[in-house]
Amino acid sequence: MSKTWEDRIIREDYIMDKFLEKLESLKETKSNPFKVPEGYFDSLPTRIQDRIATNENRQSIFSQIRLVIKPQLAFAAAFIAVALIAVTTLEYIFKDKTKLPASTGVYTRIIEVDASEFTEQHFIDVLLDENKKSIDNKKNSDCYIDFLVDENIDYTTLIDEL
Repeated sequence: MSKTWEDRIIREDYIMDKFLEKLESLKETKSNPFKVPEGYFDSLPTRIQDRIATNENRQSIFSQIRLVIKPQLAFAAAFIAVALIAVTTLEYIFKDKTKLPASTGVYTRIIEVDASEFTEQHFIDVLLDENKKSIDNKKNSDCYIDFLVDENIDYTTLIDEL
């Protein structure tokens, strides 16, 4: 393995020596190996202007339209992005607030379907049924109060705990 490294170093030294020899020979000749054609710089400005003019003429109608429409498309895309973000945010914020209780939803559906199918008695029965529920809740709260009184829990203690 060391032999391949030695060979490589020797080869690189040889290449460097050859390069330096060629460099020295170029220094001795003192002539410029590069030449410019006669009158090249005299006609250079007019050739550059001609190329610029032909490039302007080459622009197609499509590229000119694109230059006009591109900013408008960017504005429309930005507007759509902002609108989508706003709609998504509003849906996220109000998703839980739009839900109605099941009983209200049922009553609303019944009335929307066809209120003429129901008699006045149906509506009275529904309202009485709701009143029975509130009376049952009141009875339950009376039971709780009775329990607290039986256990000798003071009202002020109860208020402090809540």
